[in-house]
Amino acid sequence: MNVPEIRFKGFTNAWAQRKLGETLKDLKSGLSRMLSDADIGLPVVRANNINEGRLDMANDVKYWYADDPQGAKTENYHVHVDDILINFINSEAKMGTATIVEVEPERNTIYTTNILKAQANDEHDSYFLFYLTQTSKYKTDIKIITKPAVNQASFTTVDFKALTYLLPILLEQATIGNFFRTLDNIITLHKRKLDGLKELKKGYLQLLFPQTGERVPRVRFAGFTGEWEERKLGDLITPIVREVPKPDTAYARLSVRSHAKGTFQQIVDDPNAFAMDKLYVVKVNDLVVNITFAWEHAIAVATDKDDGLLVSHRFPTFLIDKSDVNFIKYSVCFDSFRNKMDLISPGGAGRNRVLNRNDFLLLKLDVPKTIQEQTAIGNFFRNLDEQITAQQNKLEKLKQLKAAYLQKMFI
Repeated sequence: MNVPEIRFKGFTNAWAQRKLGETLKDLKSGLSRMLSDADIGLPVVRANNINEGRLDMANDVKYWYADDPQGAKTENYHVHVDDILINFINSEAKMGTATIVEVEPERNTIYTTNILKAQANDEHDSYFLFYLTQTSKYKTDIKIITKPAVNQASFTTVDFKALTYLLPILLEQATIGNFFRTLDNIITLHKRKLDGLKELKKGYLQLLFPQTGERVPRVRFAGFTGEWEERKLGDLITPIVREVPKPDTAYARLSVRSHAKGTFQQIVDDPNAFAMDKLYVVKVNDLVVNITFAWEHAIAVATDKDDGLLVSHRFPTFLIDKSDVNFIKYSVCFDSFRNKMDLISPGGAGRNRVLNRNDFLLLKLDVPKTIQEQTAIGNFFRNLDEQITAQQNKLEKLKQLKAAYLQKMFI
């Protein structure tokens, strides 16, 4: 029977098959004439302004359109509330992605040539059709009608209009559209909270650690005074080697992301594919460096999930035994520390640049004179990171909930 798995009360009719072309009006692509002079023209929506179903124009100030010299006036290409904007000429990853204009633009806004503007006709709901573009069936259909072109992919409006879907009556469409609109607003609020926590952390990193050339942070916890001191990294950590034979069967190994983005794990299915005979065990709270990409800031502190994983000789490990673990974790994430590792990674580009381990221990950090202040700072950022992680988890669960509802409330 042509009904969704989950349905709002009061609706019982079977859904009817419709072509997209029967649900839309005013489907057309935008203007292509681009100018760089911000004094003449209008802001333009491009594919890059469509992010996770939202229209984001906050940082788009570079590109503007003027009236088409062939006579097409820009007012024919203005975007308005409830317009659905669809990317139809771009990379395959973004092909068919869409957004809906929720607020009337403060000034006239145009859309570019790789965007289709669609409006629902009077028998269909704009938000229902917008969320239809986020369903798995729609995404599959777009891949089918997408054709390769020079350095990009595209689909035609004729093929797009011919796509066929099962749709309910207008009132049920509106009810479903409003449900997902509310859910998206909740997701947006949680994302803003997450972004706020990340900005808060970024600000406190600048305030609770001394700036370049300074010896005292601009914000300090009560009870701590005096200048920080410059210490060699070797005075704060100790090299540790836990050598083991390479396993005969598949094993999990640890690797370190560049740009101080933490660790990740990989499964080695065939140990014989690697010539090395010995590996090394990582323990939680070890400082781990990828000496091949240290110049790219590949350094991290091992987490609980990393405990017991194996690494090669290219990932030396260090006990953080003479300082606070969390303080060191955040200290080595600054760009200034990346620059220091870059200087002791001689050679050419990429894998030819290998960090000198002895020089690594000679690198200097600014640290408080007491371990208590290190711990206070480390605990502060650990707690802040826990809040960020919790908020990320909430946001991810909401996105998973939305994906599940899209699967069960559309056909």
